[in-house]
Formats: sequence, C-alpha cells, structure tokens
Amino acid sequence: MVDKLEVAWTLAVVGLLAGVAAYSTVLLYHIDALPAHPTEYVDVIGHQWFWEFCYPSNGTCVNSMYDAATNTVSGGALWVTPGAQVQINVTGTDVVHSFNIPQLGIRIDAIPGRVNLFSFTVPIVPPGTHYLIQCTEFCGTFHGTMRSFLEVV
Repeated sequence: MVDKLEVAWTLAVVGLLAGVAAYSTVLLYHIDALPAHPTEYVDVIGHQWFWEFCYPSNGTCVNSMYDAATNTVSGGALWVTPGAQVQINVTGTDVVHSFNIPQLGIRIDAIPGRVNLFSFTVPIVPPGTHYLIQCTEFCGTFHGTMRSFLEVV
C-alpha cells in the first residue's frame, strides 16, 4: 500500500519543479526579448582580424583596425550616446568570432551566415568614455589584435 506521506512528498517536489520551470521560462523569454523601438541600430561584422561597424541610420560603415603598440584604433569605433538603447546585429564573414565588451557584461558570437541580435543600454557616462571591445574566440594568427573600442559620444 502507498504511504500518504510519500505521495504528498512526491507531489510537493513535482509542484516545486513545475514552478521553477515556469518561472525560468518566463524569465528567459524576457531576458532575450529585444526592445520594440531601440534608439540606435548597429551592424557588427567580424572579419579576420578587424571589426566592421555599420550604422544603417546614415548608411556608413567603418573598419576598426587596432594598433597594439599604441593601444589605439584607426578607421573608427562603435560610437554610441549615453543612455541610448542600442540593438547590435552581429555576424562574421570568415570564421567564428566572439564580440565581447567585458566592462558591460556583453558577449555574443559572430558566426558566418547567421545574425545574432543583442540589445543593451549604454551607461550614462561622460562623453569620451570608452570601453574595450575584443574577440574572445580564437580566430587565427592575429586574434590578439582583434580589438576596438565602444566610444561614448
């Protein structure tokens, strides 16, 4: 015969697990949801061994080339305004890259043939503040030079 305590204990565990599963599903949905109307859109394309940033709002693209000797970037950067809601569309052209801004907790893969979408809010900081962008997926010989900056303008 089945013990009533066993049945109660089993039902309590099943109920708890169902509650955690439902809450996790809702939470994951909201974490991955993109805002309806972001302030800015930026297409980020990973190449061996530089980042390309395209701004659909004005039709411009810049190639960001990093110089390790001077810790500077030539050609351009990812320019954003403080407090803006930015949606980035990330892809790669040749191998898998990983678009990473460690100080903002952003990391998303740049995979050839696939566009990964991500949205974040730029911190309200003084203009001229910059954050390091780096590739964190080994992408070849000059992987270490695949860096750029997010510039707050």
